[in-house]
Amino acid sequence: MSGYDLRTVKAMQDAGLVAEVRFGGGFCSEMRVQLTPDQVIGYLDQGLDYVLRLQGIEPDEFEEWQQTDGRALCMETLKNGKLCGNQVASQCSLDNWKRLHRNEYCRTHGG
Repeated sequence: MSGYDLRTVKAMQDAGLVAEVRFGGGFCSEMRVQLTPDQVIGYLDQGLDYVLRLQGIEPDEFEEWQQTDGRALCMETLKNGKLCGNQVASQCSLDNWKRLHRNEYCRTHGG
């Protein structure tokens, strides 16, 4: 049970307050998500992981997106068993990165 008052959050939004969460940045594009009053309570209780999941992103995917600076990498598995480190696209939005990362081949491997 949340310690936050949903009625208060709704009243604040009715008065014109916009609840927006921003995340990402750096070489990666910044994401902005506006929240409903119910989602504000979820965010206050669970943090950024809650908002990521609302967007269809798992927290580990978000972390990898940031670690790669938004670079989508090739899906090829090399002879040594490691994944190819070649880039498929750079500075992708989180949505594009999720679509491309390890789902496409680089030029070396037929992309």
